[in-house]
Amino acid sequence: NPAGNDISNDEERPIEEIAGTFASEKQLQVTEEEEREQLLEEEHQSLIHRVLDGYYGVLHKFRWFVLVMAIGATIACSIFAAQLSLPLSSEVSLLPESNEYQKHWTWSQNLLSATLAKEQGSEAVILWGLKPADTGDQLNPDSWTTLVLDDEFNPKSEKSQTYLLDFCDRLSATFGKANEDYDCPIVLFDRWLKNQSAVETPTKQYTQHCEGASSVPVPSKNFDPCIISWSKLNNNTSILQTDNEVKIMEVRTKSNVLYDSPQKELKVEWNTYEDWMENERSIAPSGVNQMYHSDLAYWWFDTNQQMMKTAYGAAGIALVCAAVVVFVSSRSFVLTFFAAIAIAYVLVAATACLVGLGWELGFLESILFAILIGISCDFVIHVGHAYTMYTGVVNRHHRSHFALTHMGPSILAAAFTTFSAAVVMIFTEITFFRKFAVILFMTILHSIIGCFVVFLVLCECFGPSEPTKGYDTIKGKLCGGEKTNENASEVEVSQKGSNVQTD
Repeated sequence: NPAGNDISNDEERPIEEIAGTFASEKQLQVTEEEEREQLLEEEHQSLIHRVLDGYYGVLHKFRWFVLVMAIGATIACSIFAAQLSLPLSSEVSLLPESNEYQKHWTWSQNLLSATLAKEQGSEAVILWGLKPADTGDQLNPDSWTTLVLDDEFNPKSEKSQTYLLDFCDRLSATFGKANEDYDCPIVLFDRWLKNQSAVETPTKQYTQHCEGASSVPVPSKNFDPCIISWSKLNNNTSILQTDNEVKIMEVRTKSNVLYDSPQKELKVEWNTYEDWMENERSIAPSGVNQMYHSDLAYWWFDTNQQMMKTAYGAAGIALVCAAVVVFVSSRSFVLTFFAAIAIAYVLVAATACLVGLGWELGFLESILFAILIGISCDFVIHVGHAYTMYTGVVNRHHRSHFALTHMGPSILAAAFTTFSAAVVMIFTEITFFRKFAVILFMTILHSIIGCFVVFLVLCECFGPSEPTKGYDTIKGKLCGGEKTNENASEVEVSQKGSNVQTD
């Protein structure tokens, strides 16, 4: 019953009527197939179809050699693509070197004052009493965090005070002072106590709150009121209090990097501080052992690290989404696997070309990668869907030939228009658009190769003659009953394939 009609009452119908119905449906199917074949023959009279026919002949003849070359090219590109590194400098240049503004900026960076400023480094901050938390909206750059207090911070004990005083000496000896005139607040507080205890007329703050303490450590009950009164007297903002209790303590120290230092130097400096701080936390008494360090220079370092993760994440998302779309459109596990291989080739080949051009994965490049990775999926999806348009058992070579000649002109036209748009951006002044054009060129170029060479040669060598067989079998078992073909009413053998058996 190819038409799916109800034949439960066929015994009550005249045999001539049933035979006439089947004959009419059979004639209608043949007529539709003839129209399809006629349409294909008319299409193949155009120049682009004749060119694609010739290309397919060469690909079919040397398919095993092309397969080996494609595998070798993919492996080689993967090796080169792995060499894509973070930039030596975190500077973001939006204008070409020939631009007058860029020339002025380059000149200013070579001045003696700028060189000396870079050699001095920047300031890092050691914090007690706060947790390194981010309570703001991470998807909104204008949303800042609120302070999250560390309730375990308690510097009152004499043991904690002694540790803080010694900590400053070790910190200065290891990393240096933030500047020549800087001293830790606990050191200044200790110096003030020694001075006040030696003078004949000490200040009111000392006499009322310190009870004659001559140095650090002071009695635990007097620590908070004494150091708070000192900080207010000297306008020292490194000691912050709430309800007459010290809640936050800040110590500044020297950092040997700037925000635009090379990524490698930033990473080394960060790890050096982290290792040192981890050792200090292990020997610090309870109450002052949860400190951490921070530096504005690491903001840009962290941004670049996250952008690199975003670029790799975008590549993974592109592969997964493309695989889902190919599977939904083709209902073939094999074609989905082939498409993933072709898209992976596009990604590694385009990246390898950028490495060859001397590119690094900087801030602008990461954004461009995240935007353009999706383009690598487009062409393969269309060809994979065209491969399955013949129903039933059809030779893989006829399927590949049909997919190429049916979708090839549209793909080439799309590639041409995209190339044309990239040409316009090549002549822009802003670096971002120029780099966008280069990535666009590389992605489209390798998308064509990945589609017309990698994907098609896989189909030519290993493509299924029944692409949806596995899907239909699983669907039939899950849904119950025997496996059915949604298009059983169509002719199973197509143009030039009526007498060709599965290869």
